[in-house]
Amino acid sequence: MKSDFHKIVFSRCLLWMVLLSISLPIHAQKQQASSVSGTIKDDKGEVLPGVNVKVKGSSASAISNVNGHYEIKANNGSVLVFKYLGFEDKEITVGSNAVINVNMSVANKDLDEVVVVGYGTQKKSDVTGAVTSIPKDRIENMVRTDVVQLIQGAAAGLNVSATEAGSNPESGAVMLIRGRSSISASNDPLIILDGIAFNGSLSDINPNEVESIEILKDASSAAIYGSRAANGVILIQSKKGTKGKVSLKYNAFYALQEVANFPKFMDGEQYYQFKKNTLNTGTDDDPAMTQSELDVYNSGSWRDWSWKDLITKSGNSQQHNLSISGGSEKTSYSASLSYLGTNGIVINDQYKRGNARINVTSNVTDWLTIGSSNMMGKINNSGASPSYIDLFNKSPLSVPFNPDGSVNIKPIADDPRKINPIENLLYDDLKVRYNASTMNYVNITIPQVKGLSYRLNTGLQYESSEKNWYRGSNTGKSGSLKGESETNAGQKFSYTVENVVSYKRDFAKHSLFLTGLYSFEGKENKIATLNGEGFANDFLSYYGITQASKIVPSYSYLKTALISQMFRLNYSYDSRYLFTGTVRRDGFSGFGENKKYGVFSSVALGWNIMNEAFFAGAKQTVNNLKLRVSYGENGNQAISPYQTLSQLGGGDYVDGTTMAPGYLPATLGTANLGWETTRALNIGLDFGILNSRITGEINVYRNKTSDLLLKRAISAVHGVNSVFQNIGKTQNDGIEFMVNSNNITKKSFSWNSNLNFAFIKTKIVDLYGDGKDDIANGWFIGQPIKTNFDYKFIGVWQMDEATEATKYGAKPGYAKYDDYNQNGVYDPGDRQLLGDQEPNFTWGFTNNFKYKQFGLSVFMYGKVGAIKANPYKDRNYLIVREFWTPENPINSFWSNSNQATRYLGKGITPSVYESADFVRVKDITLTYAVGKKLLSRAKINSLDFYFTGKNLFTITKWGALDPELDAQRAVPLQREYMLGLRFGL
Repeated sequence: MKSDFHKIVFSRCLLWMVLLSISLPIHAQKQQASSVSGTIKDDKGEVLPGVNVKVKGSSASAISNVNGHYEIKANNGSVLVFKYLGFEDKEITVGSNAVINVNMSVANKDLDEVVVVGYGTQKKSDVTGAVTSIPKDRIENMVRTDVVQLIQGAAAGLNVSATEAGSNPESGAVMLIRGRSSISASNDPLIILDGIAFNGSLSDINPNEVESIEILKDASSAAIYGSRAANGVILIQSKKGTKGKVSLKYNAFYALQEVANFPKFMDGEQYYQFKKNTLNTGTDDDPAMTQSELDVYNSGSWRDWSWKDLITKSGNSQQHNLSISGGSEKTSYSASLSYLGTNGIVINDQYKRGNARINVTSNVTDWLTIGSSNMMGKINNSGASPSYIDLFNKSPLSVPFNPDGSVNIKPIADDPRKINPIENLLYDDLKVRYNASTMNYVNITIPQVKGLSYRLNTGLQYESSEKNWYRGSNTGKSGSLKGESETNAGQKFSYTVENVVSYKRDFAKHSLFLTGLYSFEGKENKIATLNGEGFANDFLSYYGITQASKIVPSYSYLKTALISQMFRLNYSYDSRYLFTGTVRRDGFSGFGENKKYGVFSSVALGWNIMNEAFFAGAKQTVNNLKLRVSYGENGNQAISPYQTLSQLGGGDYVDGTTMAPGYLPATLGTANLGWETTRALNIGLDFGILNSRITGEINVYRNKTSDLLLKRAISAVHGVNSVFQNIGKTQNDGIEFMVNSNNITKKSFSWNSNLNFAFIKTKIVDLYGDGKDDIANGWFIGQPIKTNFDYKFIGVWQMDEATEATKYGAKPGYAKYDDYNQNGVYDPGDRQLLGDQEPNFTWGFTNNFKYKQFGLSVFMYGKVGAIKANPYKDRNYLIVREFWTPENPINSFWSNSNQATRYLGKGITPSVYESADFVRVKDITLTYAVGKKLLSRAKINSLDFYFTGKNLFTITKWGALDPELDAQRAVPLQREYMLGLRFGL
């Protein structure tokens, strides 16, 4: 028994010893866990803050600080995993060394770049639609005063044309994504700012606050915005804060401006000879020189001034932008203040803009994130413009000022009808706008269901405007009325509420991203106007309008509502096969009772060919190759509210001998009026060559738009002559190409380029269902929407053509036109199509060079295919020119006779059409970055100085003010020279 006891004790002791021998190494290993630390840098030796460091197979983790330093507990033999957005993951096994420094390599940016696609983000390699991102280095480094400058010429398929020059960005630009598809409705793209539809002007946004810009061009990418996305979508994200050390940045410049191009007007002597040699001086259409003009000519006082010098001047502008950003582990913030002030190159051409923004994001818990984006601003562009119409035909033998230096409202004493072009200096003019917006969100990650989240987006936008003017009794235009004024107060308010549910999960080789939306948007606009005439005095200006002898009030009110539901499915298999499907349903209050709702859907497929096994051998050369195909439909709801309702308008009538107020039919109700619908097919190819040293994309598309919102003539028996209907069709076909190239990448020198171009063909397929053209509106089946339809100028009748000229009612020296229908006379049948008013080929080309601390950026763009009427081909414009004479039989301009272009009939004066093709060197910037060693002593992060020249050269055969501008008698294009600095702490 005793022996058995000893055996039992011995066996148990032996077991304990075995277990202890096993457990001791384990215990020792645990005890060996120690601190591992180091510094994380990129390939260039720059420290990387915010790198996520984890022990593989463990919950232990750490994040590198602002100096790139990390520290983590790890056992000997453990594997550390380093992850950082935009860089390749790195794994390192822990050894006996307690210090492990890490160098991380940049990942394939073209594939891993995160792209905003609306209600979410995707890796660029997973995007199936035609989405173009504006290069980030362009956003960060381009010297700009307006967001429009960032996108002009930067994306294939986006045509940004300046309609007018001057200091005011709002006088603006026409933005077309893949051309003009609507005839009567708006063709403006939808602007989304921080996830919410932005109802203001792009000029309200401080370009220094912009983080990213994406252009959604095809139906698949834009379909999530449904009834407003037929014209494309521009997504803008403002800058957000980053965790870490507080960053303070200051950016400022001062610029000088000069007139880039302006016609040379006749001086006194040239005008005298012009009148003296006129073949029909003294007619009603061409009056002879007045006695007062002769007196000025004989006195020689005209030599002391010119209309051009009185209208134009040297301009200047300055911009200041101060921003601060930073954050803790859970909350980040970004705030900025900016000011832009411009005194332009034309009298009273000024623009002042002040902006403030603050963005805050807070990770309240692991499952709750809140964010807020807030902006407010003031814009002042007060000042009446000079009369350009009078400027171009005003006699230089005038007296612009009185002896006391005041503006002479009757510059030609014996012709009081002629207005002084600079009379605007006598007007009081106020144009001020205030705007404020707040976009807020709450994002909840549902803890119980991995990948499921709910997001509430809200947006509020408010704008208040004041536009007042007064023309006193001391002015020619309103003096006879004893003063005239207008006060205009406007308010715009809109709000948006969006409920977004997302589910995003990866299952083995399957990746799923579902998005559901339910949203509501409301808009309300109010404008109150008072017009007044007959003031007792000029002292109170427009503030005295209540004392005017005649006051006419008016009021405008508009209110709309949009309710939407949307579902989107993104699916990826093995990062090779991609699918996107979208359905959106919109209800808009502005449409007819029977068509309040519309459904818009799209589907897109993508194939990442480079991820196929058979492509492995080619990856050394072609590292990215993706084929995309999409088809879908979007809408255009750009129509005025209440247009579908039957309305009455005011109309006075005579009751015996008394005038009494009454009402007349104004619009006829159209209960079936709905959206224009664009159905679009897009085939695209994304590529990357030589480890993305060369990247780019090619897109081929066809957009068909039907149910156009057109006004159709109807019988006047209804009391109105026209009504809006969904009729007509258009079609846009195009090819787009973009390529980015890192041409040279050396330690001391680098050169990269961005080239994009687009070709587009637009045509009207149908108008009213009968296959007929609408000549009155200039709309023709098979032709672009904006065409030229006129008599064709082919030269000047010469002396040896006198007999033939007589048959057409002309004389040698008269303008000669094409007898298009070959019937021996000029009649309306000789009018013909003379080209498209808009270009069919656009391109942009940017080159960035860097040598040590110097940088040089050159941006140029151009447009081809536009034909425009040249208004300077008008004898009545007092521009220095060469006239046809028997001794000088030129073929480019006719004789000095008023009838030379008017002999076709009363009121018929054909224009001369010219090519508006051009190449413009838009922006050249030279930068010097102060060395980091010198800056580190002063504890400064960055300090750059730059010099920029804008609109330096334009190559064109266009013979008027500027080939891109619509207005040729307006503010000329300005050339600018900027000197500035960027400073960061």
